Amino acid sequence: MQKSLFGSNLPWPLQIKKGDHCCLYHYEVGTLFALWQAASDGGRSLVSKAWGGRFPFQVKVALVTPEILEIAKATIPDALLNPETGKFDNKLERDQADALLRALQKPFLQTTTRLPPPTLTP
Repeated sequence: MQKSLFGSNLPWPLQIKKGDHCCLYHYEVGTLFALWQAASDGGRSLVSKAWGGRFPFQVKVALVTPEILEIAKATIPDALLNPETGKFDNKLERDQADALLRALQKPFLQTTTRLPPPTLTP
């Protein structure tokens, strides 16, 4: 996240296009980190030396919110889950990004940081 780059050994970054909204799900802890916008199309080894080459599928990103938000699994809105798999996808459709930003305004949503909703770029 400090590199403004998402990387994976799975090919999901290849599905990301410049301008898409993205989040990261931390499977070990069960939290969601949000919210970025792709600054490039996903590709292979965009920054070849990042992570020592262990995560060749990459996409450059820019943070949309003033700080990285960490959201507890229990409070992730259902609108962010893939209806076919019931799991979270790293790429968010525009309506999902809007739903996440609306949910961040609700007092019951547990995050490490609560921020006013930023304006999404079209």
